[in-house]
Amino acid sequence: MSISRQTAWLGLTLILASSLPGATAVEPPARLSPIQVIDLGTKELPDKVPVISNVALTPAGTRMATCGDDHLVRIWNAEEGLVLRLLAGHGDWVRGVAFSHDGGLVATAGDDRRVRLWRADEDKPFASIATLGQVIHTLAFSPDGRLVAAAGFGETIHLIDTTSGQEQGVLDAPGADISAMAFSPDGSRLAAAGRQGTIRVWTVADAKPERDLTGHGRRVRALAYSPDGKRLASGGDERNVRIWDSATGKPLATLPERPAKILALEFCSDGELAVGGSDNVIRVWDLASGRERFELRGHTGSVTSLVWEPKSAVLLSGSFDTTVRRWRLQVEQTDRVSQQSHASVQAK
Repeated sequence: MSISRQTAWLGLTLILASSLPGATAVEPPARLSPIQVIDLGTKELPDKVPVISNVALTPAGTRMATCGDDHLVRIWNAEEGLVLRLLAGHGDWVRGVAFSHDGGLVATAGDDRRVRLWRADEDKPFASIATLGQVIHTLAFSPDGRLVAAAGFGETIHLIDTTSGQEQGVLDAPGADISAMAFSPDGSRLAAAGRQGTIRVWTVADAKPERDLTGHGRRVRALAYSPDGKRLASGGDERNVRIWDSATGKPLATLPERPAKILALEFCSDGELAVGGSDNVIRVWDLASGRERFELRGHTGSVTSLVWEPKSAVLLSGSFDTTVRRWRLQVEQTDRVSQQSHASVQAK
């Protein structure tokens, strides 16, 4: 490492130490391998392996959904790595998928400019909502399941009532290209951000802006609230993560820069944050000490999605390498599972 790089690293470490109470000297993170690899390479269409745009998991951890560039959404038995159902109907790349918090509903959207709502045990959508020419890239269910927020290449965020399947209202987005959204755990706030780097937070009850969080100079691609709702994490093209006090909007810390754009964030606990990015690596940070505890290596493409399953204490990751990987924050043996479909690709 050159002297200039050493100096830069020291400066970043000192910044972190001053902003995170109890921070200690930097220790090398432990490198972990996945405990399971689920390969989405299909036997039915071997030349059309889907790129994974997003991964969603039911709260019970029993069902997983993946979407990608083959226009299909796959519903999986998450524990066995088996495809249970294929949801067909989108006419273009599916960019976003989300489960409601009770696991009973699935929302999907993408380049065909429609949001579709599905009951988890059915193969046909019960609602298809046009987004007025707006390509949708990100979806978020409110914790009570009554709303789903949809945003993408447009200046508005669509709020959809999941009971009626109708659009309930729109919010003015902080820019015309939104990459990330997150509801607070209690459902009282919705945060969204994108190309401009500004994070806008609304109070859901009155659909009014509460505040704008500024500090990112480039696109924000990922947002995540801590389970207790006290912290909001944000990251993107700047290649570092910012931590905010969700009640006041004040910045709490900036984690040291790493050599990748940040594409996914997920809290594994109130004080532990998983970060995935364009260098194919997942980094797990302890926020109390400011230490990078783990590097999760194995993906060969950008990590686009992270989901924490608290019941089994397992982290799931989706990637452009067409795999979903399961990680436990300790070293265990890897088990590779090839896709075994229980559904036909020609599902209608």
